[in-house]
Amino acid sequence: MNVVKFEADVQRQHARYKLPLKCVIDGYRYNCLDWSVGGIGVATGKTVLPEFKTFPVDLEFPFDGFVFTLRVDAQVRYCDPTKGRTGFQYMSLTEEQLRFLRYVRDAHLTGEVVTLNDVLDLSGRSIDPLSRKKDPSPQDQNPGHRFKAVAKRSLRIALPAILGLGLLFFLWGALYQKLWTFGADEALVTIDSAVVIAPSDGVVTNIVTQGAVRAGDPVATILPTANNRSVTVLARCDCTVQDVQVSLDSQVRAGQRLLSLSMQNAKPHVVAMVDYSQALRLYKGARVLVELAHGERISNATIRDLPRLTSIDLQSGNKIPINIDVGGADLSHIVGTPVTVRFVQSPWVTASVPEMVRNAISPTGTRSQPAAETNG
Repeated sequence: MNVVKFEADVQRQHARYKLPLKCVIDGYRYNCLDWSVGGIGVATGKTVLPEFKTFPVDLEFPFDGFVFTLRVDAQVRYCDPTKGRTGFQYMSLTEEQLRFLRYVRDAHLTGEVVTLNDVLDLSGRSIDPLSRKKDPSPQDQNPGHRFKAVAKRSLRIALPAILGLGLLFFLWGALYQKLWTFGADEALVTIDSAVVIAPSDGVVTNIVTQGAVRAGDPVATILPTANNRSVTVLARCDCTVQDVQVSLDSQVRAGQRLLSLSMQNAKPHVVAMVDYSQALRLYKGARVLVELAHGERISNATIRDLPRLTSIDLQSGNKIPINIDVGGADLSHIVGTPVTVRFVQSPWVTASVPEMVRNAISPTGTRSQPAAETNG
């Protein structure tokens, strides 16, 4: 049992020092009469503060050029309005707060902190060995620690850079897709063909429905309704019968399509139907991407030719057919199959829209006719 208590166990005494300190208590600033590591004496004048009440106190250390503020919890130990003095005792100081107070005390005793009227002058330099831990130098670190430190620093620098570049590329890709790429409304694999038309009204008495024909071979016979003299229609090329539009013994009119002949050396290509406003952009040049129905992509496709448009075409808003060469790809087995076509332009093309329109519009106002009529 603790039956004997010494006075030093009950009340700790600390040497007090005269320093030009101020403190802020309950929103009011007071002058400190004396100061110690355990408490402060404050000139409160006629102000009466309740004993044993704890206040948050901001201690202001006015150094030359700056003021250092330290907040502590202090309890009123006595209050004497007659002498205008109130004594405070620090409560529950942290290790960092106590370390700073001891540093100021030791620096004042050794002369490193000199009192000059209302400020504290740092006349010497002192380093508190307990307040900072010395980082091991690179020579003291083993290679594994040095490698980890370098890796962490590199990661802190590289990770934000990578995220920034990723965001930049994402935004650029979205902008590129919106401004410099566009797709055809519809596209189809087709082949150049020659259309055979009826020369007069009559009844079809004979017609070739399949196989190959030579230039000058008869492909259809029509018995005119005006007389009994039949008319023979001859092939104009070495071709293969592609499609037949009429049947035997059917009635036809002059100018009606009878059948389509594809030239034997003709190569399948793609016809893309493009809105007229988008078709004007193709006169600046564009790269063509063709995607087949089964997922295969043709990246070396090129625009075969661009039609010369009339002002009537531009006003009508009709789709413009664009013939696309597919390079060395063999599409003979998928003639008539729909495909997907996208046009990709370069952001650095500088041709102006009026120049495009002048190149696209025929001077005579009529669209130039191709050498061979095509279908599709």
